[in-house]
Amino acid sequence: MEHLTDEQLVERVRQGDAEAYRYLVDRHKSYVYTLIFRMVNQRETAEDLSQDVFLKLFRSLSHFRGESKFTTWLYRMTVNLVTDYLRAQRRRPVVPLLDRLKTWLVDRRTEPEEQAIRHEESDTLHRMLAELPEKYRLVMYLYHFKQLSYQEIADVTDLPLKTIETRLYRGKAMLKQKWLGVYPDARTNTEAAESTAASRASR
Repeated sequence: MEHLTDEQLVERVRQGDAEAYRYLVDRHKSYVYTLIFRMVNQRETAEDLSQDVFLKLFRSLSHFRGESKFTTWLYRMTVNLVTDYLRAQRRRPVVPLLDRLKTWLVDRRTEPEEQAIRHEESDTLHRMLAELPEKYRLVMYLYHFKQLSYQEIADVTDLPLKTIETRLYRGKAMLKQKWLGVYPDARTNTEAAESTAASRASR
């Protein structure tokens, strides 16, 4: 069944093919778990909620009309379920290290001192992301870490496209401000890079 698309697997499940459902779960369980874990930041809770998602998926496949990609539909279902859980628990979601910000931390040198510094920076960045206002976390995670497009994020979250653009812009700005508050020396490097870019653009 490896060659079958998600939509083809869904159709087989509708026809009573239990093996197709197991394959569909195996294909997406890691992705769903990761998404949930980044929102709740607890492994056991993420595992329990993952099971809830796939149980709901099985019961809801008849409602999938193919108007959007199956993954978009599944992500929306996952986000909605976890959001309901978080509201009930009155807990705030946590997002992970963003892929594009990993470039700040990646260093191929292996000196113990350098590794220790990078580890500290990584921990700091995780904490800063967790401290961002709630409404910015999920969109930044979906865009930077899962590399969803603006439109896909809008589909998943049921938010207007303009809202997604605004939240990403403001979230990045707040994260940068927090970072420079802890590592002020980074401001010099940032300003130098922006100055160089501006100089090149003016040529």
